[in-house]
Amino acid sequence: MQKFAARDRFEFPNGAIGWRPGGPFDCLGPYAKVENCPIHGTELRRTCYATGYADTYFSLPACTRVKGKYIAGYFTLDDGAISFRPMDRHKYRLP
Repeated sequence: MQKFAARDRFEFPNGAIGWRPGGPFDCLGPYAKVENCPIHGTELRRTCYATGYADTYFSLPACTRVKGKYIAGYFTLDDGAISFRPMDRHKYRLP
């Protein structure tokens, strides 16, 4: 699932730990891999991975696994705290 290198650590205010590829051409930021990332609408915290570059200013495509099932979604920031929001077609897989 991990698509981008994760070298430089970054901590978000909500306890999530983001990893960025680093280097002079890093346009992804601390979203390559996010550990302890809260999943919106649940109490779950999982490791989530970026699957591509930002498609809009407000979101970045991402994915995770819950009980062995692939969950597609996106990262978003709310007051500096990151969260993973699953796509509607995958919400039924969440507990």
